[in-house]
Amino acid sequence: MQKGKSKFIPLLFSLVDIILLLSAFFLAKYLILDKLSMNTLFYSNFNTLFNNSLILGWSLLWIGISLKFDLYEMPRILFVHKIVAENVYALFTFMFLSCGLIFLITDYKFSRSFFALASSFFAAFIIIWRVISLNILNIYRKKGHNYSRILLVGLNKNILSLIDQVYLNPKYGFRIAGLLTDAKVNKELKKYYKGNLSEIISFLEKNEVDEIIVSLPYHQSKLINDLFRYADNNMIRVRVIPEFSEYLSQTFSIDYVQNIPILKLRSEPLKSFTNIALKRIFDILFSLLTVLFLFSWLFPIIALIIKLTSKGPVFFIQQRTGKDGEPFNCFKFRSMTVNSNSDNLQATKNDARITNVGVIMRRTSIDELPQIINVLLNNMSLVGPRPHMLKHTEEYRVLVDKFMVRHFAKPGVTGWAQINGFRGETKLVKDMENRALADIWYIENWTFFLDVKIVFTTAFSMFFKKDENAF
Repeated sequence: MQKGKSKFIPLLFSLVDIILLLSAFFLAKYLILDKLSMNTLFYSNFNTLFNNSLILGWSLLWIGISLKFDLYEMPRILFVHKIVAENVYALFTFMFLSCGLIFLITDYKFSRSFFALASSFFAAFIIIWRVISLNILNIYRKKGHNYSRILLVGLNKNILSLIDQVYLNPKYGFRIAGLLTDAKVNKELKKYYKGNLSEIISFLEKNEVDEIIVSLPYHQSKLINDLFRYADNNMIRVRVIPEFSEYLSQTFSIDYVQNIPILKLRSEPLKSFTNIALKRIFDILFSLLTVLFLFSWLFPIIALIIKLTSKGPVFFIQQRTGKDGEPFNCFKFRSMTVNSNSDNLQATKNDARITNVGVIMRRTSIDELPQIINVLLNNMSLVGPRPHMLKHTEEYRVLVDKFMVRHFAKPGVTGWAQINGFRGETKLVKDMENRALADIWYIENWTFFLDVKIVFTTAFSMFFKKDENAF
């Protein structure tokens, strides 16, 4: 069974989504509403709202949001975390808009408990369904269904990498119809080799192909344009791997200004106003909840212990490098004795400057908790590259390639590098290189779901996981 996108997938997904929405609605109704009196003004109005508007309004709103965010598109190369992140973002939008429509536009005395429970059930159902459907699709493709026939034109390391990692992986649903190139073909690819570049049109006339993957040098521009023209006239889609991508060492995207292509060397999701706002709202809400339920009683206890066990202030305030290289005052609980080297020397294992209480605070990262203040002041975010001392920034910007790229984002209380083990003392330049690479990956691949994952992974590690690099 062939091939690309099925027109029934959006219809199937939308129908399942509506069923899940109905299930969440009735489950919440059973748990919340059916157990309360039906004599109040709210419940006399509820049935009218239910019958005439709520389900229809929610259904239309969710389908509209799903189409807006392309949630029903099923690309061949699937990344579960990205699909989940897109759906989480859409669900937050759905909840925000439906909340506004219910509580601001209508005059019903609507149960907030019902709304919260129904929304939570629906969100859980959608995420579970999406993960299950992706796995079903992978299995379906592995069995040889829903495949796309591709013709590879040209041979270089990019094509070889795609063949190895993507086109020969059955879960992506590709079948190589042929490989045409003037380059020498190794024995592993001989079975796909169908001739040299001059035989492309002849091959296409005799064989059915869904998509052509082209990677040829610039001097083959006439052949490339002839191939484009043939593909357009025969309804064959074409994808081009630019020749310069073979020697470019980082990801890039292409923007157009007056039809002139301009290369952009990295994706930065956090340049989007929507993403910035979403991240900031999460920072503020999480920080305020932490202050209310944790710091209100924990701060005085830690402050008292610090004062009783060593001389000096409760807080250690140090200038560190922030977003766009701007310095800011970073807050920490003081974990060392007061010393003149705090702005010059990193903490090391068995560092004599660290107090007995400081050892515990540093191992559990409790000393970093006052940086919630920095988050509320907008100097930092909950998640981002960890800020370094000004002296270290100046040193490593020379020693580590692309080190300053990590300052395109606001520094974080925790980060992708930290949950992957790149924290603590940097004994070798390689240690900082690994940390910088992790930070740059985070900047280029940010999603709201990734931030949530990092925050909860960090919280889990504080209580249940010992980090050998934390000292």
